[in-house]
Amino acid sequence: MYKFSKIIFAYYLLFLFWGILFKFDITHTINTAHFFPSRSLNVSPFDASGGRLEILFNILIFIPFGFFMGRFSERSFLGKWGIIFLISLFVEILQFIFGIGATDITDIITNTSGGLMGLLLYHAFQKNERRQDVTSFFFGGFLLFFTFILLLH
Repeated sequence: MYKFSKIIFAYYLLFLFWGILFKFDITHTINTAHFFPSRSLNVSPFDASGGRLEILFNILIFIPFGFFMGRFSERSFLGKWGIIFLISLFVEILQFIFGIGATDITDIITNTSGGLMGLLLYHAFQKNERRQDVTSFFFGGFLLFFTFILLLH
């Protein structure tokens, strides 16, 4: 089941980057092959965010990342949380460089918070290997279902 969890994690990473960089839009993904420079940078937390729904979405989409970091990384708790922060920062920098979406400090805060929640969830399940596998399976099923719904949209 550990190998299956790694496959789910790889799929999740593709899903995560596609969702954040291209907003789950296939036509946008194709049309931005040359990237159109329209850069936006917001450094005031929660000032120009897309609203509560976007904040909730950013938190929810990073919960599995935190869980999988707990599952697969041998770093300390703070080291894992630091990687979550750096990945979130990296994605925001990519958005700025390629002019995709808006670079927003709120996204970094909410993504990192979601990752922290996932990390805490992992530590809550850490004692029981079977529960970890069930949770990985649940995240995998959720990702497949969510991707299918988005592709139908």
